[in-house]
Order: sequence, then C-alpha cells, then structure tokens
Amino acid sequence: MNVTLWNKIEKFDLIFPSSEYGFATRLAYENRWTDYFTQRAIEEYKKFMFLAATSNQMVSPSEIVDVVWHQHLIFTESYKEFCIILGKKIEHIPSTHDKKEKDKFLKAKKITQELYEQNFGNQPKEYWENNTFIDSIIIEKSKLEISYIWILALPFILLLVITFRYAFYDLYLSINNPLFVFLYVLVCILIFLFLFLYNQNELKKTVIETSPNSVIDNLTPAELIVMETAEIKSIIHGYVNYLIVEKYLKVDPLNNKIKLIANDVENPNPIFRVILDSFEDNQVITYKELLNKLIYKPIISKSYNASTMIAEKIRKSKRVVNLFLINIAILSFLSAFGLTRALIVYIRGKEIVYIMLINLAVLFLAYKFLAYLITVLPNKIIPNYFKKDIIPSSSDKKGYNNWEWNYFIFGTALLSVTFKSVASPYMTNNSVNGSGGTSCGSSCGGGCGGCGGGCGGCGS
Repeated sequence: MNVTLWNKIEKFDLIFPSSEYGFATRLAYENRWTDYFTQRAIEEYKKFMFLAATSNQMVSPSEIVDVVWHQHLIFTESYKEFCIILGKKIEHIPSTHDKKEKDKFLKAKKITQELYEQNFGNQPKEYWENNTFIDSIIIEKSKLEISYIWILALPFILLLVITFRYAFYDLYLSINNPLFVFLYVLVCILIFLFLFLYNQNELKKTVIETSPNSVIDNLTPAELIVMETAEIKSIIHGYVNYLIVEKYLKVDPLNNKIKLIANDVENPNPIFRVILDSFEDNQVITYKELLNKLIYKPIISKSYNASTMIAEKIRKSKRVVNLFLINIAILSFLSAFGLTRALIVYIRGKEIVYIMLINLAVLFLAYKFLAYLITVLPNKIIPNYFKKDIIPSSSDKKGYNNWEWNYFIFGTALLSVTFKSVASPYMTNNSVNGSGGTSCGSSCGGGCGGCGGGCGGCGS
C-alpha cells in the first residue's frame, strides 16, 4: 500500500465545514443521507479513488460510492485538485447498460473487491453492497398497506355488530344499563392502557433487532430531534437559543424582536454562520422572519430529510404494520361490542342518546390512538432508545454532554426565558418544540447502475 499517497488522500478536504452548501451538505441534502452516512460514504469514495489511482486495471464503484463520485465531478476545481494529488486524471466511465459490457463491469467489480481487501480489509456492506442509504436500515418491509387495513375496518366492525347481536343477545339483556356502561368504560380504559404499553415494547424491539447498526447508532442530536418531532423548526430553536445565551444575539423585550450583537462566532458549525448571516448590520427582526429565512436552508433541512426517511421505513415495516393490524382488530371488537349494545337498545325502543355518545367517544379515541401508533410512535422509538439505552449505558459520557445532546434530552426546558418570550408562538407541545414541518429536499441518488457495478474508473 502506498501509505504516503493514502495519507494525502485522507487529508483532502471534501467536507467543507465552513460552507453553507458545500460538498458534504449537498450529498446529505439531495440524497437524504444522515451526516454519519455521508462522512463514511466520502471515506469509501476516497478509498475507491486510491484504488483507481494505484491500479492499472479498471475498477468499479458501488452505487453509493458512485453517487459521491458524481457529486465530486460537479465540483470541478476540487476534482482537479484531487486528481493532482492522485497523480492521475481518473476518468468516469458510465455504463450504457449494454449486455456486452456486463463481463467488463463484473470483472472490474471483482478486481475492486480484491484490491480493497488487500489495502483496507473487508468492504463495509452499507457502502459496497447496498444500492441506497435506506437499505442500511435492515428492517423487513410489510407486504400489507395500512391504507387497505383502514378501508376494511368499517365493514369488519359492522360484521361483528351483526354477529354479536345474535350471539350475545341474552347476555346484553342480563346486564342493566348503568352496570354495562361502567364495565364497558372500565374495559376500554384497560385495553387502551394495555395496547399502549404493548406497542411501546414491540416497537422497541424493532430498534433492538437492528442493533448494532452504524447508521442508527451514530445519529446526530439534530437528526434525533427532527425524528422525534417531525419538525425542522425544533432544530432552529436550539441553535438560536445558543446564540442568545452566548450573547451573539439579543432579545429586545420592548418589541419581542431579535437583534444581532456580534457576528464573529468561533464555533465551526456552519449553522451558526447561516443564522448570523440572516441579519444585516445591527438589524432587528422578528423570530418569524428569522424562521422563514432559515427553514429551507439545506444545511438545516438535511437533518429532516434523512430522519423522515428512516421513520418512514419503520412505519412501513412488517412489525409496525402487523402491530397496527393487531391494534385495529382489538379496537374493532371493542367498538363493535359497544355498538351492539346501542343497536339492541334502539331495537327495544329505549333511550339511545347516552350510549351512542359513549360509543362515538370510543370510536374517536380508537381512531386517534391508531393514528398515533402509525404516525407518531414510530418517530419516537429511536429517540427514546437513545435516551433510555444508548446514552445511559455509554462508557464515554463526555460525548453526550454538549449543549446539542442536552437540548435533545431535556427539550424546551433548556431554552432561556428571554428566548421563549419570542419563540413560544412557534412551538408545539412536543418534547422538543417546533411549529410545522416541511419536507423540503429531494431524494435523488443512484447514478449509473447495472452491469456489475454501474460505473468504472481508471487512471489515464
């Protein structure tokens, strides 16, 4: 291995940490990758380019590495500098999906694997075998669609009502109305409580079964906050509050606006630079105006793109869909049991208003409970896993002691009183607050796939 060359390649800056929309930010934003996955993909790209520079044979990138390569080609000046370090101009050879090329690319893929193992050890599957980022989250996808289950729920409840009407008619008549209402409400409470605890436990297994998983275990505080709240603004709240506490910004208590105090922030995180640059010299603006300037910035919204993609895969997983099926079946039986009572009361010409109000309440709660199960709970399961398992059991507590991790753990309790005075209208009741979400971003990726690797590169 040419150690000297590899050291130069390793040191080559492809992150551009001081840039608002630099190379790494573009990769993460446009492909919906997490920060960790983006950094590792760049490392694998550098390893591939090392192989291309030191080999006289054609080598072939993986789909993930090829995405990085395509992005780097757009940064023409950076790519030229990189090729100077490599000592060769590495040509990108796209696949035309011609069957005649199949053997050529399969051979290149095999050569690449052999050279990689000789120089760097085994190829990590996440970046060399998977075609997309989300494939690294190994969760079995369900063949059922939740929307179909919703559609079938109503006729299923009607069928149960008809069945209960004839099967348990004598039982219904044997229970007086006040006692039936009391028992029915009590059973509803117990079933809802049981299902809530059962769902929490089952969804936790979804995360545990994927552990260890480098992508999940290395999520950033910002990504976890967005996953938990499904809101971009929750990230902005934390960063703006930090700048207020550190006296770069100041809240004007007279008009509830924010004023720029200092513009020379030393923290290398580009988000701070983006926030401060949103102010003109000594400009005082409302927090709403500041949010509108920041919410679509890729450096901020990239966390939303990656986190919602992971949460979406969890929602469509076999475990979550099966869990939804169990819940809706149990709640359908519960609702049908109460509705049957209302039907019998109606048939007998008794007062029906009171029992129908109870049934409508149960149906409404069941709907909200099921909606929470599929739209909210999957988002919270990974953040809760961090709070209750990963962080407490970490031997290196120092890594979780900075303000970003504290903000993720403690939420709005960490925000200053002066900041809350202007930000509270834009916060919800989530544990880390925000207001509204946006799915800005795109999910492009891939590159030139097919034929045993998709693209090839060789030194010229």
